[in-house]
Amino acid sequence: MSRKVTIAFLLTVIALALTSFTVVAQDLPFAGRVINFLTIQPHAVASREAARLFEEETGADVQVLIVPFPNITEKALLDVVSGAGEYDVVEIWYTSLGTLAANDVLLDLTEWWETNAEAIGADDFAPTILQPYTEWDGRRWAVPYDGDAHLLWYNSALFEEYGQTLPTTWEEYVEVCRAITEAGAANDVYGCGVMGLPAPIIQVGSFANRLGGFGGAFFDAEGNPTVNSPEAIAALQNMLDAAPYALPEPPSVGFDEVIGAFSVGRVAMAEFWTDFGQIVGGVEGSVVGETTVAVPMLVGGSNTTPRPALNAGFSVGVSTLAQDPEVAEAFLLFLARPEINVALNTIVGGLDPTRLSTFDNEAYRTHVTPEIADAARTAILAATAWGNTPEWAEQQEVLNNNLSAALVGDLTAQEALDATQAEWERIHAGG
Repeated sequence: MSRKVTIAFLLTVIALALTSFTVVAQDLPFAGRVINFLTIQPHAVASREAARLFEEETGADVQVLIVPFPNITEKALLDVVSGAGEYDVVEIWYTSLGTLAANDVLLDLTEWWETNAEAIGADDFAPTILQPYTEWDGRRWAVPYDGDAHLLWYNSALFEEYGQTLPTTWEEYVEVCRAITEAGAANDVYGCGVMGLPAPIIQVGSFANRLGGFGGAFFDAEGNPTVNSPEAIAALQNMLDAAPYALPEPPSVGFDEVIGAFSVGRVAMAEFWTDFGQIVGGVEGSVVGETTVAVPMLVGGSNTTPRPALNAGFSVGVSTLAQDPEVAEAFLLFLARPEINVALNTIVGGLDPTRLSTFDNEAYRTHVTPEIADAARTAILAATAWGNTPEWAEQQEVLNNNLSAALVGDLTAQEALDATQAEWERIHAGG
């Protein structure tokens, strides 16, 4: 081969390589660019999978930074207040949306929503979560990421063993809990697990399930506190009535205690998120298996429509100090897509659906079972939200403290919620 031919051949190879590189670069529009994603430990699996899928599609490197759930709001606030600018995308417990927006932590995405309206497809998001997850003060700040409403889970084998039928009301729930606990005393079996650990997401969540069930709400249509309404008093009293028959020491019972006791057949009923069946089935030594069944949350008093609470629930937004807002916004748009919602809800350790189409998706229905998919859809479409204003953090802490006092017997249901109402009115008035 002559020298001229050799040079020509090498030039051809180089040209082909450059062409190939150009095609790859065009196919991966964000290759070489990096964003940081602040997420919570319970969502580590799902958030890493989201990062992997986005990188595969765009070439962007999404660094997933994981913190414990209670620290997520503090971390996002401190990052902006200190000027560090470490995070591009932040996960938001929807109740802190107003706090983060009011403190200039979140980029205002109102115009971005309008520009990308067709791609976002807001009509496909569950209407009960769309507003509290994304809106505050008439503006949009985030997109829904994880839809959270509780179901009532029960161990069908224990119901059969102790001759009980599934309750349809909160009043029946107390009676069934009492009957199983009394009959199962020798076997260390309890009719229910009341989660009363004094953390708002746990204890306020247990109260909120009953509050909606009895037809009550935290606020009226104008945003005024109604936390000591007759329905609210009845809801808290129901929680207190169940406590003596529940898994021992409700003030010390949280997620881990209920999961552990349910998985080994010691608890007949538990309120939990839609992945509870997978969680308890995956515990080492679990004996529950197919006996774990879920139904929508109960009703109480004169209310006949189940209204579970949005206990937890997360959206994602862009930090005002994002180093690469273009990629960060593209990541949000990616997370909003229907097929990504399905992908993140069909892995063990995944999320809960935010889109209505996910509940009908065959992959999701197979993953959780059709029965649980239908129960979860019923729950999310009827769910009621907690507050998402800047005042909510203080309000929920007041409620949490008074619920704790009631649960240990220091206050009656009426006293606890009257005290809460008085403080909420002061906070609401800006006092």
